Amino acid sequence: MFVAQEPGAGASPLRRLLREDADWNHLLRDLTDRATLAAEETSAFDTTFTGAPEDVAVSVLEPKMSAVAYRAATAEWKPEAALALCKGNERVLDDAMALGGDDSPVAWYVIERRTPGRWGAPQELEQVVYELIMLYFDTTRRLLYIHGSEKSSTYKDLAEAVLGEDCELINGKRTFRVLARLDRLVPTNVGLKDTRDYFTRFSLHVGSDVSQGFTTAQEHKSQTHIATSGFDDGDSVSISAAHSGRFWSPTTAPSLKAWTNGCVQQGTKLLDSTINLEQIFDGFIIPEDITARPPYALLGVQWPWQVSIGSRDRYTLTYDNVRYALTDVDFEVDDCSPTGPFLFSLTPPAGRVAYQADYDAKGLVFRPREQDAVIVGSGPTAEPQPLEEWLNTHRPDLFLEGDRLIDDEGRLIAPRYTRRPYDPSLLTPLDWRDVDLSKESQKAERLTDSIQYYMSARLQAAGSFDVLLDDDGSGGAADLAGLRVDGLYLDVTLVHCRYSHKPAPGTRVEDLYEVCGQAMRSAKWRRGNALPLVDHLRSRAMRYTQRNGGISPYEVGGSKALFAIRDQARLLRPRFHTVIVQPGLQASKATNEQLLLLAGAEKFVRDTSAGDFTVYCSR
Repeated sequence: MFVAQEPGAGASPLRRLLREDADWNHLLRDLTDRATLAAEETSAFDTTFTGAPEDVAVSVLEPKMSAVAYRAATAEWKPEAALALCKGNERVLDDAMALGGDDSPVAWYVIERRTPGRWGAPQELEQVVYELIMLYFDTTRRLLYIHGSEKSSTYKDLAEAVLGEDCELINGKRTFRVLARLDRLVPTNVGLKDTRDYFTRFSLHVGSDVSQGFTTAQEHKSQTHIATSGFDDGDSVSISAAHSGRFWSPTTAPSLKAWTNGCVQQGTKLLDSTINLEQIFDGFIIPEDITARPPYALLGVQWPWQVSIGSRDRYTLTYDNVRYALTDVDFEVDDCSPTGPFLFSLTPPAGRVAYQADYDAKGLVFRPREQDAVIVGSGPTAEPQPLEEWLNTHRPDLFLEGDRLIDDEGRLIAPRYTRRPYDPSLLTPLDWRDVDLSKESQKAERLTDSIQYYMSARLQAAGSFDVLLDDDGSGGAADLAGLRVDGLYLDVTLVHCRYSHKPAPGTRVEDLYEVCGQAMRSAKWRRGNALPLVDHLRSRAMRYTQRNGGISPYEVGGSKALFAIRDQARLLRPRFHTVIVQPGLQASKATNEQLLLLAGAEKFVRDTSAGDFTVYCSR
């Protein structure tokens, strides 16, 4: 057998199949059961269809996740009646309608439209457009979902032909129910229709201007549509809804089965009369254009997400004539004052590049406070450029206290709620006897009186890990990172340790600033599957060993165990456990300011990672 394999796929599960004496029956079952289950369901669904157009197979359909919904009076429908609606310059391709779906009736067909060119062409030239029409009738809820690839109509005539004239389009404010049960919902654009102003019947608001779409003082205005982004059980999503009845997402469904599943998910919300739209709108996080530094402490700084998901050597940073992979360069906050410029430093494995960020006439501007570094991409035509220039083009995220964030456009994204203090009963006090509270890292020497060493021993005693490794240092995902495969899930434990500013526990809020920022930054690893995180830990572990003369960073497991996890990472759904370790925090005397800081960090981490949040401290 000859197998062509991409050079970059050296860590693919395929390598296990090509190994000498590999048991293919066992390995194929182990590697593909999870992935093939969904594929088999889709394939079985596709095979139920009959009557498809000759040149269009159901397996190639990848519709946009959009639809309108009609409520039927009965659980009966007549999809074939739709074919009689074509007229004039329209025809149904091959006069064919595909019918299928044993349990959930689905139909689809293609309309061909021929019209003269609209750009002054000779009349013998025609413009040909093919529109995909899909119908899915949820008999349990009596909901008919209609998708048209041209998005040009609410398809009233089509719905009445299929369901009867007594069907009802779900539109108006009910459509906005699809925005319910999402976390950190940020409206990206809002359309307003004005019933009073003759000269401005419609206005579109984007960015921070979307706040105009939700003011209660404008009773004469109504939303025509709302487009949003947020998190659904830790997954980043975009969902939009229009007063006309259409709801949609910019994503493309990989199959007709996936589209029907998405319709069911949204249809459940459309019929839920308990959803309170005012609460949804009140919970929106409205981006705010700002021209001055907001009076909130800086907790952390994070590279743009693209830096983490790309190749680890995509960008390199040069400082003092030494080159570093950009993913090995972290940030540290230098000043937690609520006033003045934001002060922070980039921290490569050796050296420190001091920076500041502040607002001027050009908006948020990043500047070096001392000697600057140089950054260069990996492409053949990439040219070195000052880090200052690159940072002002690829602005990092700035995490502020109170669950606030300054995004890459320099806008303030702040929740419109008042955070209640973190419940002190949720704090977990530990006995830090024989631990030096001022000593955070165990280093390669495994310092037994360090906070990190103490937590590693505790985690190993209390939990079961396939891999637990020391990822402390610039660019690390956490001080300690633990992985454990549990069926279809990968449990990810990210532990962030921080030393106490004084030898005894107390009520110092400055002890929490940096560690809360680290926890908020680490939530980014929840995006997508676990493969980027596993690859990051793998490359970090190799460099740790090289840097420390062959000493391994693994506390549990090793490179083989991590490699085995990587083989399955694309198929596993990550479950995140974020841990803050700060023995300088005294649980019995925690102040309201400390608890508010923890509350903001917890809210952000739970919303964006869909995981839990634990704080270890002193009694």
